[in-house]
Amino acid sequence: MSGKEILSLDEFALASRKQHKEAVESPANVQVECTVSTGVVLEPVTPDVQEKAGKSSDAGKALRQMKRARMKGASHYVNVNLDRDTKQRLKLASFNMDTSMQAIMEKAIRRYLDANGH
Repeated sequence: MSGKEILSLDEFALASRKQHKEAVESPANVQVECTVSTGVVLEPVTPDVQEKAGKSSDAGKALRQMKRARMKGASHYVNVNLDRDTKQRLKLASFNMDTSMQAIMEKAIRRYLDANGH
């Protein structure tokens, strides 16, 4: 086939979609239309699919609630914007004291809160 030949959609063989037995047998199913360049295709939406969607959203909510309950006892992070000189002093202090910068910041925040009655 040379690069100049153009194929049309009619030259391709298209397989028909499989239909579920439940979708064919029950008349109460909802039909959803999907337009394709060759025509209109109807896809059945069964009540089972709708129930699964509801169950998955309930399961998602339960999972989020469980994660929140687990996070109540966990530590939380705070970002602090420091100028260059303060950051260098903090880095040097943590190196000299052989502790982390985080430990120094935690002690400083606790002292500040205790001193101010919070």
